[in-house]
Amino acid sequence: MTVDMRTPGDDSFAKAGTWDGAWHQHFQEYQGDFRHAYYIAAIRRRRERRVLELAAGSFRDMAALNRWGVSCEGVDFSGESVRKAADQFPTLRDRIKQMDARHLDYPDGAFDLTFHAGFWVYFDDAQIAEMAAEQARVSRYRMTATVHNAQHRGFQEYLAELAQKDRFYRVRFFHPEEIIALLQPYCRRVIVLPAMTGRRLDRSIFRRHLGPTMFRAAYQLYGRFERLETSERLLCIGEVAD
Repeated sequence: MTVDMRTPGDDSFAKAGTWDGAWHQHFQEYQGDFRHAYYIAAIRRRRERRVLELAAGSFRDMAALNRWGVSCEGVDFSGESVRKAADQFPTLRDRIKQMDARHLDYPDGAFDLTFHAGFWVYFDDAQIAEMAAEQARVSRYRMTATVHNAQHRGFQEYLAELAQKDRFYRVRFFHPEEIIALLQPYCRRVIVLPAMTGRRLDRSIFRRHLGPTMFRAAYQLYGRFERLETSERLLCIGEVAD
């Protein structure tokens, strides 16, 4: 199946109303997969105490990090997503907020580390640049962006199949050099790591039930051996300050 990797996904997802409908359908099914939260926990440095999840959607990663003792807030511009998250995680209501990622109601450097997963895959370069600038503004030390990996052909074909029935899966894929170029204007250094590999790191979560501390050790031990071409996602980390 042919997959166009160069263009953004369904651009109707730039509208909050479209996301309201999407999360009405997908919110619960996304609650069980919090692999990405483990990756964020693994890369988080000790001094990065305040964390923000942008375009939180299901808010599962934000909730998992808080369970593990990380002070994390989450924002999304879908009112439906925010309402569902507040019901799903009632003890975290004060950390669940409705905001547009292009215009965040936070002061400069409000968070030590900011992240999102599968957010930029619906947007073109100009839109991403606007959102990256705003993310960098509220990030004190580092900002991350996790995107779909253009080097994993099998994953592209799988999502293309799903997209025939649900435009939610009509997304953009990135090569490492593309996402690095998008982050470089706002970061002094950018690195790209494999994430959601379906291999040893992910098995350590689902089969061995490692906690975040043990997962961090596993990530440091053999994460470098995981290959970008076999990873579903690219975890892109930008240093915004020393």
